[in-house]
Amino acid sequence: MIGYLKLFKRIFAFKKHLYINIAFKQNIMKIDLKTRRILTELDLDGRMPITELSKKASISRQVAEYRINQMKKEGLVLGTIPIFDSVVVGQNWYRILLRLLKATKEQKNEFISYLKNHSNISWVGEVGGNWDMVLNFICRDHFQFNQIFEEMASKFGSCIRDYEILIYIDVHDLQRRYILPTPEKHKELYHEMKFNPNFSFDKLNKNIVRELNIDASRSNLEIGQKLGVSGNTIKNRINEMTTAKLILGFRLWLSPQLLGYKSQMLFLGINRLDIKREKLLYSYLKQIPNVVFLVKHIGRWRIGLEIETKDDREFQEIFVDIRGKFSDIITEFESFPLLKDHLVNYFPEGCLE
Repeated sequence: MIGYLKLFKRIFAFKKHLYINIAFKQNIMKIDLKTRRILTELDLDGRMPITELSKKASISRQVAEYRINQMKKEGLVLGTIPIFDSVVVGQNWYRILLRLLKATKEQKNEFISYLKNHSNISWVGEVGGNWDMVLNFICRDHFQFNQIFEEMASKFGSCIRDYEILIYIDVHDLQRRYILPTPEKHKELYHEMKFNPNFSFDKLNKNIVRELNIDASRSNLEIGQKLGVSGNTIKNRINEMTTAKLILGFRLWLSPQLLGYKSQMLFLGINRLDIKREKLLYSYLKQIPNVVFLVKHIGRWRIGLEIETKDDREFQEIFVDIRGKFSDIITEFESFPLLKDHLVNYFPEGCLE
């Protein structure tokens, strides 16, 4: 009996060791220069035609298609997300940071399920540190947001210990320049967040937004067939929405951990009113290759960043550098790891009704 027990322990230990090694290998993919070129080109232009991609990445069409399929198979590329600035059509952005109170696993899962299915939530992020969840809401105005917030509180208030509310001013979706450092000017998708009263957001435009949210990688012809119009009509409408700055681009949804990177959020409090210095800080943050999202808020945290680094040490070096250069206006700060994106949708269904 003792012999079997020892054998079982050895087998279990071996399997555990094997699992850890396999998990480690799966967590980091080795990518060569060709793959880095593809990722860099598609990062903010996920609907780029394959012929254009192959030309910009200096590879054949067949190699481009093969590499993209492999990245999807490995889980590095999760899809393509259309990036909308919904303020153009009168839908405003809000952010809530939540700290949960003694929530059981079942209660937390129920809460996350509720959030993922809410028609006005554009992002559900699970985080560590002092907070548990970060949520982005898109609503017509403060009154609708308050109504949604109170409904959430009435259902799950017993699980919420603390919260902070922030209002968006603008957003920069920044290119992941750490994938392939280049001397060229970095690309970005800028959410100016200004209402455009002259743009007609009609039924067809709304249906195109719905279809892009389902699968933005489909061609104009495929979307047109689904909606009963020509591919050229879809192309023209997307161009019109792009000109109106409702559509900013199509971002590649990646798993940075498979590249050996982890996501951290950093919030900065700017309590010294010096607009010139704040603009310099904002400009400086945009130049950091590891910063992939940059947000300006109204609220306690004036600036929010999402930073992807190889490890905590690299993140700390970036943060210390920021704080050292702008210690005269940065009066408080908070950082925490981004553990999981449960939902990403820049134009949720509730804003299309």
